[in-house]
Amino acid sequence: MDINKNYSNKIGIVIFLLSYSSLIFSFFINEDGTGSGARGDFEVTYGFILALQENLLSNPLEWTLVHTPLHFVILSFVTRIIHDPYYLRLFFCLFSIVLPILLLKIMILNNENKNNNNLIIICSCIFFLPAFRYTSIWANDLITSLIFFLLSIVYFKKWEKNKKSNIDKNIIFQILLLACATYTRQYFAVFFIFFLYKYYLFLTKKSFINLFLICVLTSIPVFLYTYMFPELLTGQHISIKAVNYFLLGNSSIMFLYIFPIFLINIIYGKIKLSKNIIIYFLASIIFVVLLSFNFDPINWQGGGVNYMISQKLLNNNLYFFLTSIFTFTCFIYLFFEKKENIILILILLTMFFSFQVYQRYYEPMFFLIYFSLLQTNTIKIFLEKTFPVLIFFIYFIIYYIGAVSDIFYKLN
Repeated sequence: MDINKNYSNKIGIVIFLLSYSSLIFSFFINEDGTGSGARGDFEVTYGFILALQENLLSNPLEWTLVHTPLHFVILSFVTRIIHDPYYLRLFFCLFSIVLPILLLKIMILNNENKNNNNLIIICSCIFFLPAFRYTSIWANDLITSLIFFLLSIVYFKKWEKNKKSNIDKNIIFQILLLACATYTRQYFAVFFIFFLYKYYLFLTKKSFINLFLICVLTSIPVFLYTYMFPELLTGQHISIKAVNYFLLGNSSIMFLYIFPIFLINIIYGKIKLSKNIIIYFLASIIFVVLLSFNFDPINWQGGGVNYMISQKLLNNNLYFFLTSIFTFTCFIYLFFEKKENIILILILLTMFFSFQVYQRYYEPMFFLIYFSLLQTNTIKIFLEKTFPVLIFFIYFIIYYIGAVSDIFYKLN
């Protein structure tokens, strides 16, 4: 029995290492997304990294930067040792393995006594998410922010294992690491809402007030930096008038990651077509129809892969709307499965409320959140059976091939 288990775990490790090797290979051929966006970001912001060596308060706007600067501050110290930008990128790409390893750590904390082979294969899927690959290869701040974010979740999970009514070291580390994620990409600040709610349920009133004050203190550097460079907010195309754009766009983007999870659960009979599912679906149709009334994406930037397919292949928004309907149906299902999921669902749907939304904004963030923080039985099939995990893994390989070949952009 132990021999079979060890052999099974080795399969997961082999898949993980081969997936990581594919990322390293892609580094040496300078793989990038359509329009060389990640490469362009690195080439532009490398000047900012060098400027920070001289002055940590260098004006980021000279490099068209719209994110908080911790990632670039860190790299400004690394470049004192690694002078060549090529080797800086190589170091960063090699280091990016930390992200799937951290997810594996969290999943083990969440699912003790489960098949580690399956957990390893799930984490290997991250290597085939295009945005993860491009941003790892081109030393992008997305990876740094997600590493801080996952580290904060690790300490949150440790606290969950042994909840205390007073502030302990796990809570302190969790808050500080989430603050670091916010110092790297400011939109991670919205997740303070989720974690503070969780702590509010168990901490004493005095401890919670003290924790809230700690959160306020950690936010001061971001507020000061934003005060110095207000374009961090004004440059984000933020507008409440974009409500139908970001709700439709954000939900359609997340379809790519939630679709295989629910489809596999349906195939294996874990989710059955019931009266409730039909009601969720009809409610989603009504909601999307209402959002579509004032949807005129002339000045909309991005929209994600599904919007592009809908426009280039069908020359309309029908497929785009259908993907949004599917995602909203899934979110309603997740809400009724566990009411507390509503906080994460609302955060995911509204955290990018602007006229500018791209696929990479949710990649691999949505994947990480789904398998680390959401409370759902839809994950169980991937923990119990290896074949569904392999299908899940192959799905993301196919998605990656489509992305790297630019097939989505070449559709006519």
